[in-house]
Amino acid sequence: MTAVTLTAAMRANLLSLQGTAQLMGQTQFRLSTGNKINSALDNPSSFFAAQGLNNRAGDLAALLDGMGQAVQTLKAADEGIKGLTKLVEQAKAVAQSARSDASGNASITGTHSFTAAEMADMDTVAGVTADDAFTITVGSTVSAPVVVAANSTMATLLTNLNAITGVKAELVSDTGNSGQFFLKISSTGGQTLDITETVGNLGADFGLSLALTGTTPANKAANEASYATLLTQINQYIKDTGYRGVNLLNGDTLKTTFNEGGTASLSVAGTTRNASGLGLNAADFSLTSTIDTNLSEISTALATLRSDASNYGNNLSVIQTRQDFTTNLVNVLKDGASALTIADKNEEGANMLALQTSQQLGIQALSLASQANQSVLRLFQ
Repeated sequence: MTAVTLTAAMRANLLSLQGTAQLMGQTQFRLSTGNKINSALDNPSSFFAAQGLNNRAGDLAALLDGMGQAVQTLKAADEGIKGLTKLVEQAKAVAQSARSDASGNASITGTHSFTAAEMADMDTVAGVTADDAFTITVGSTVSAPVVVAANSTMATLLTNLNAITGVKAELVSDTGNSGQFFLKISSTGGQTLDITETVGNLGADFGLSLALTGTTPANKAANEASYATLLTQINQYIKDTGYRGVNLLNGDTLKTTFNEGGTASLSVAGTTRNASGLGLNAADFSLTSTIDTNLSEISTALATLRSDASNYGNNLSVIQTRQDFTTNLVNVLKDGASALTIADKNEEGANMLALQTSQQLGIQALSLASQANQSVLRLFQ
């Protein structure tokens, strides 16, 4: 096959047109992809730098999902605390109602009227001899023996009786019989009182009943049942406060990772906030003292829940701050990658127009270069 011979002018124009076509193809590709660097062949340094930035942006974007779920977990815990607080406050209302009902204390007034002489010397009371004694059982606690020593006074007896925890002793007058005074012994916390003679018959000599029965608080059983129901509801409630398998109110731990290397993270330790975890014990509404114990437990539980809410709120704020930072950083990384690779479409459009003009000029130049051969052809015509 015979090779086609081109003149130097035609070959120069042809090479110019081929170069222009190649540049037009490259410019068209940049306009279609929007990137001036599409492979490592275009610019290895910029290509791999942009790839690294995009890879990091992708890794951080994946972590954003975890941060978002961590935020929802903490919000679930916060909602759980709000509900728990309401249940504990209901328990407090029940205990306060029981406290107002438990106002009756055991008390009895003796039937013996003490004269001034008897109060000055207890030995002068009929039936009483030196060192007669009795004990008082307050609820289930037995006191030390109360002794009437030789020539002791009523004032001494009252002092000894009032020294017993849960007991109040006093002299009361009979409004219908002026000048008559009787010994009255009462409990101070709704407890029962029992007198046990140890030496002599001192209680009987003073006209005191040996059994002083306290008043059972009204609605005691109903209030205790209501309280027990609320504790059961608290135990059941916390099981439903988790989010995607993490329940901070049932002792689980939430870990949130903030960077692609795993070197920055936050662990939020959960706590068990069932009735036992809150320090709430079964109700005993038989005495004001035991009711006060329940009320004290409730106050501590409410303070604990407020502390938990504050702790989870602080951790939520930290995670949301890191979430916002990571979102902005992802955008910065993507912008940085684009700055290395993205094409300026205005510039590329201008290049395309210039290349099209150059192509048209090249074609005209090639046409002019071929006219010399056409002149030779006319000689043979």
